Amino acid sequence: MRTMSTNMTIQDFLAAMDRGEITVNRHYQRSDQVWPDAARSYLIETVLLDFPIPKLSLHQLTDPRTGTSHKELVDGQQRSMALQGFFKNDFSLSSAVENTAWRGKAFSDLELDERTVFRNYQLSLDLFLGAENSQIREVFRRMNSYTVPLNPEEQRHARFQGTFKWFLHSVALRWNDGLEAMGVFSEKQIVRMADVKLLAEVCHALLNGISTTNKTALDGLYRGNDDSFPQQSDIDARLSQALDLLLQMPEIHETSLVKPFQVYALILAISHAQRPIESLQHAVAVDSAMQIDVTVAVPRLLRLLQAVDDDVQTGRYARFVKASSEKTNVKAEREVRFKYFTEALRGA
Repeated sequence: MRTMSTNMTIQDFLAAMDRGEITVNRHYQRSDQVWPDAARSYLIETVLLDFPIPKLSLHQLTDPRTGTSHKELVDGQQRSMALQGFFKNDFSLSSAVENTAWRGKAFSDLELDERTVFRNYQLSLDLFLGAENSQIREVFRRMNSYTVPLNPEEQRHARFQGTFKWFLHSVALRWNDGLEAMGVFSEKQIVRMADVKLLAEVCHALLNGISTTNKTALDGLYRGNDDSFPQQSDIDARLSQALDLLLQMPEIHETSLVKPFQVYALILAISHAQRPIESLQHAVAVDSAMQIDVTVAVPRLLRLLQAVDDDVQTGRYARFVKASSEKTNVKAEREVRFKYFTEALRGA
């Protein structure tokens, strides 16, 4: 068996599929279901931006009697079907794409230079030559054996391809630089989707109230909003407003107040203080909307920070300090931190 790495333009690749020179070997494919529009659109946008996509793998087979050969696609069915479907105007790009100018456009609606970028995009291919089926299976077994196991968030984003998953992806893409700049996450943590997990837990609280979120709860959040996410616009606005305000508080950046478990409570507190949220009223009752004054809020937050850093055990901030040092992702401790943050932000 030999492996040859090569390239092929999308136009040539799809033409070869149309001629039957490249076919799908469904024995190697996990599913023959078509990706939802959001997933297909994200792939197409990646191509139009000329960003790399994962390699496709093909097995070249030769008929010993005629000497003719054809290629079987053994990895990349969904990507190939998405590229083919878009090229044939079978679907239009969804609202999941970041470039608003491309939303709702089919291939024929794109500008000439954009269609040219798509046609000429270079697909990276691994071509397996002279291989038996058993060797192909062994290739994938060995590839998977060296793969770092997916964490729960990565598993969710591999399993769910619907509206909520792509909403979170879009929000994380817009804000992960800011979260890193504030010191909430390192680049390595963002690569492993720690930012997406935090945002998912915040969304869960905005919709259902503060709780001790676990894998089952977050899976249910993705599943329940897979087909549609009616609250998307409101949640997006709340997250953007809260994170934008946090960026305006450099005094607390790179401190213990921007640890992920604290930012969870801070985002909720900012959103609740600015515009009361029904699901959070039982934790802290807020009767009216307000504009948060950063010049007032920051000194109050710094007092909380000082109490945590000094590990105070008595007095006004003792409960906050305790809730910031143990069981930090448990409902009761989350509610305590949320209460203190909300009061600080509202000047109470």
